[in-house]
Amino acid sequence: MAGKFMRRAAMVDSVKTEQAVNARRRRSGLTRHPIRGYACGCPDEGCGAFYVIDTTKVIPTAPECRALLTAHNRSLKSSDTVR
Repeated sequence: MAGKFMRRAAMVDSVKTEQAVNARRRRSGLTRHPIRGYACGCPDEGCGAFYVIDTTKVIPTAPECRALLTAHNRSLKSSDTVR
């Protein structure tokens, strides 16, 4: 069983399209920008999804992620002590 709304061929096509967009993103040097997948919404079961490189958002670097996670964990610990 491939999926609820897409046939197996459409899902395979969607995965291959995502891989192609990811390769194009790396070649363009946009590795810090995420890829967003969109289904067109048509009722055709053979129609897959398309992917877009989202240049409006930036994926944080590893040190930035650690800092964000540390700050988030501290905020959770402080809210636990208030309760």
